[in-house]
Amino acid sequence: MKELLKQRFYSSSLLDTSALEEINFDIERDVLLNALVNVGAANLDSEISWTQISFPGKNKLIFSSLTHSSSIRFEVSSKYSGKGVVKISGKQLYDYVKQLPQASVSISIDLPASMKLKCGRSTAKMQLIQDESSHDFAVPEKGTSVLVKGSFLERWISSFRDFVSVDDNRFYANGSLIWLAKDKKQKKQVLYAVASDALRLSQSKLTSDFQVEEQDEEKILVPKKILEEVKRISSQEPDTHFRLKWHAASLSFLLETDKYRMVARCIAGQYPPYEAALPKKESITLDIDLKSAIESVRRMILFTDKNKVIKMNFEKSTLKMTSFTPGQKEGEEFVELLAPVETDFEVSYNGSLLMAILNSLTGSKATLTWESSSRPVKITGEGQNGIEVFYLLVPTRY
Repeated sequence: MKELLKQRFYSSSLLDTSALEEINFDIERDVLLNALVNVGAANLDSEISWTQISFPGKNKLIFSSLTHSSSIRFEVSSKYSGKGVVKISGKQLYDYVKQLPQASVSISIDLPASMKLKCGRSTAKMQLIQDESSHDFAVPEKGTSVLVKGSFLERWISSFRDFVSVDDNRFYANGSLIWLAKDKKQKKQVLYAVASDALRLSQSKLTSDFQVEEQDEEKILVPKKILEEVKRISSQEPDTHFRLKWHAASLSFLLETDKYRMVARCIAGQYPPYEAALPKKESITLDIDLKSAIESVRRMILFTDKNKVIKMNFEKSTLKMTSFTPGQKEGEEFVELLAPVETDFEVSYNGSLLMAILNSLTGSKATLTWESSSRPVKITGEGQNGIEVFYLLVPTRY
């Protein structure tokens, strides 16, 4: 009989006919919705086919989901009767729950067949999924482990996440390179991240407000989807300390708190040799008012063609920007430099890529540095508390 139940009742971990009772509980709609969001059921990701809900006892509800690249687990406290494990369409459940009023939702699970929900005037019945596949990845036992406060983690991830390539033919370039190492100048441990989309590069350092638990100097390639999840959950809990742990040999990346855990598979391969693009010396350095630069670049983009090219002419204390679409429109902007340049020069950049970098800067001014006008420009803003970041942008033809 137990073997028969094991074959039939994939949604239940109970293999005893006397234990196949209903699971009943009441939960606030917002608590349920938050749990579904945290395990990824709200994502429009075709990889997510189901959400698993475990009822192990002791008033613990464990929500989890699995994609090809990550496993997410979120714990909620709630009283209920019965025990078991059920799987249901995460997207279907999320789409329904988010439409319910902010009230208590009564849920009854008839093992092994269906889930019934009632909230105010609304009732629904959904079929459980009969599936016995794994719902978790192994947590890395070795590697680097650090504790980071949510507010610092969110700002650090935001400084480079948008510069990660997502369509590079080199699969190993579609991620951010992350590692922990000692900064030679500051003589302390620093969290590094590098991201590039071939035309832009970002290097960001988290220099304070984290605690090292374990360390090796192995580097890991983290996919952009995982970085977006790290940013989302850390922004929701700015005062919570998150554990980041990674192990290069097993390609494992972990993010967790007391209630939340995500384990992700990282990208195999050697990251492109980005160091070759970094300036070896600083031949030209100038400062410009950040707000004025953003406003002018935004207007110049309106006059560009599909290539979005903006010409920038630096002459004495003035930056002249020009852009045009042949035979249709052209624009011109003048911005005062904070100090004159020693030698006049001219460069051209993709306006949209330049705008994305300028919008990522903090402070009132931007500093632009060149090894030569034909090499990538290095762009930095004014310092953030605990974070140091610079960007590179490759010049383009007008």
